Amino acid sequence: MNINIKTLNHYVENATIPIDVLRDSVKNIDLFMSGKKQPTFNQISSIAKKLNIPTGLLLLDKAIEVKSNRLEFRTLNSSHISRISEELRDTIIEMEAKQAFLRDEIEFTLDFIGSCSIEENAVSVASRIREKIQITEDFQRPIPKEKILNFLTEKINNIGVFVFFNGKVGDNTTRPLSLDEFRGFVLTDDKAPIIFINQKDETKNGKLFTLIHELVHLFIGTDEILTEIDAGDYTFDKTEAFVNKVTAEILVPKNIFKKEAVEQLQSGQIDEQTRILSGIFKVSEFVIVRRLYDMNFISKRTYEEKTKQLKNQFDQFRKNKAKSSGGGDYYNNLSFRIDKRFFGYVQQALQQNRISYTDAFSIIGVGYKGYKYLAEGK
Repeated sequence: MNINIKTLNHYVENATIPIDVLRDSVKNIDLFMSGKKQPTFNQISSIAKKLNIPTGLLLLDKAIEVKSNRLEFRTLNSSHISRISEELRDTIIEMEAKQAFLRDEIEFTLDFIGSCSIEENAVSVASRIREKIQITEDFQRPIPKEKILNFLTEKINNIGVFVFFNGKVGDNTTRPLSLDEFRGFVLTDDKAPIIFINQKDETKNGKLFTLIHELVHLFIGTDEILTEIDAGDYTFDKTEAFVNKVTAEILVPKNIFKKEAVEQLQSGQIDEQTRILSGIFKVSEFVIVRRLYDMNFISKRTYEEKTKQLKNQFDQFRKNKAKSSGGGDYYNNLSFRIDKRFFGYVQQALQQNRISYTDAFSIIGVGYKGYKYLAEGK
């Protein structure tokens, strides 16, 4: 397997590991760096592990800059996460590699990135975002619950945003992502903005909130990682508080929600009310309960009790799902998690002989069979 020695040398020279240490742990590294000897794939993987980078980066014809620390990782109590998992770190780097490739392929810029400010009115910003992705206030009503996520993903794709779903690092089933660590993140860019959704969230409602939450961040122009779904305010973070307000307004518009909530409050208990409202707006009951609290339909005590109950129910759901889940069909998952516009750009570069098949496989993160399946559009 041939690798570009300039690419290899770039990552070796910019690594945190000293070259002397690398020589001790990787046989023939100097021969590889000079081009006198080509490493096997296993040797490439070993080098990448020592350099603390994804193997795919060493297979590219040219080095790309990745900034795995570009996101501000926070827990819900405002403290920074001191150490992220290797799985999350490598997923961010993988997405940055895709973004770097796309920046070279795309010639136009997007005018909506960073076009809004947290000093604006949240309802007004929500209205502008709905207008941009071409949805109405009550867009959910005619759409079946099981199709709402695909519907909004396509709408967001259409304005130039790339959306990826995955529950593992690349194509590696032995490296699952943790929903306890994060639900999604966004990499802002005026050419190739990327939203990544953790597919370990088995609920479409949860993924839907994450998708819109990260979309709002693009309009604000900020990178971010979402650790938990909470439609409320982050009292310690003005930006997150604003983003949550806009997200809630897009998914559960105040004017429409008020009318529906009044009707539901006239009959039934809180459990039944939230379940029905969740079905109407096709969002999680977490979002509904927070909306009821923010609009003074329920007390703080009721809000806290209901939130605790929902959290316990969700934890139990995850446990049951983990016991029964078989992982699903690989190819169905593959076609869902790889953004189709992104794949189109890779195909175009391949057909124009600007990248090799090896590069294409590496950039996408699949093998030959996976690439063939995507190319056939099944």
